[in-house]
Amino acid sequence: MTDTRCKRWRPRSRTGLLALWIVLLVLAAALAGCDVGEDASVVLAPTATRTPQPTFTPAPAEPSAPTETPTRVPPTAIPFRTPTPAPTPDPNISPLTGLEIDPELLTRRVLAIRVGNDPSIRPQEGLGAADIVYEEVMDGWSVTRFTALFLDSDAARVRPLRSARLSNLTLVPQYDAALVHTGASDPIRWMISQATFVDLDEFFHPRPYAMLAGYDWRGRIYTSTDAVHTYLESIGKQQDRLIEGYQFDPTPPSGEPAPLVRIPYPRSSVVHWEYDPATGQYLRYVQGRAHTDALTNEQIAADNVIIFYTQHRATDIVEDSLGSTAIDIVMAGSGRAEVIRDGVMIEARWRRTAEDSPILYWDRNMDVIPLRPGKTWIQLVPPDYQIAYDQD
Repeated sequence: MTDTRCKRWRPRSRTGLLALWIVLLVLAAALAGCDVGEDASVVLAPTATRTPQPTFTPAPAEPSAPTETPTRVPPTAIPFRTPTPAPTPDPNISPLTGLEIDPELLTRRVLAIRVGNDPSIRPQEGLGAADIVYEEVMDGWSVTRFTALFLDSDAARVRPLRSARLSNLTLVPQYDAALVHTGASDPIRWMISQATFVDLDEFFHPRPYAMLAGYDWRGRIYTSTDAVHTYLESIGKQQDRLIEGYQFDPTPPSGEPAPLVRIPYPRSSVVHWEYDPATGQYLRYVQGRAHTDALTNEQIAADNVIIFYTQHRATDIVEDSLGSTAIDIVMAGSGRAEVIRDGVMIEARWRRTAEDSPILYWDRNMDVIPLRPGKTWIQLVPPDYQIAYDQD
């Protein structure tokens, strides 16, 4: 039977053994040149960290031709020129009205008095005597309210006094005034307490305030300019320096005709002014009726009416039991305005240049627009209000 088991191969001679060694050496050399397989673990010796190569900003490419019409730079981006104050012919000219004033009154403190405008309490007392009046929309958007400024003028009674709002935090410092009011909501009262101006909140300074019988809470609190100034003297808070003011010029300017000015405030406070050529003043109407001052029974008049367009931002400060929230009327930066005097309207820009000086109004040539000497009403309105300047 034939043996089928494998037999070990043996070289038959020395020459065969040598040939085998040569084959094995060639095979080992070939294996040494092969790549490392995927399952192989290769440990590399650590190398030194190289310093990264600095990067350079490439030179800008040549600008391509514009595909759209360039946007025109808005007026607010144009730098305003600070005017050189014109020499005052009389050193006793009021900074608020441009009228001659008793020198002793120039350094007393401006009074910023909050006055209500609810229909049930009209006509107000003393409002027509104010040198400057700001009117603003109140929370709830149903009525307006005033901040009346007194420096030149006096009033035996200013009524009805009402509470302060956010706007006063901006208005009062412009005139270094004393704020006269009957309180405020807790958040606003706290903000006022952190301000540096003189605050005469009735709840903490009751002496200059009094109550008039026959009116409800909206119309019974009053004061007088004399009572407030006397109180300021007693607490050492009377003014002792001349404040900055406006520029004035009695010469009528050129502008668009404005025989009538309609301001679409809420229905209970809708306003229009009618120009009276005989006096050169604008006469005030509320809800279509002449707006009079109860102290004099005369219609309220202004030499200048300024439409001050600005943002009215909503806040979460609750002001009344109905849940109405305070309005943040923005008076920082600059914005659109219209200055109305002598029967014409001048397009303008308002610009706040400092916290402690009044906001001025600038024309298209970037010159300050002078006011007509006399009283001024500043109407704070939202940017989308449409003001009409005709009889229709």
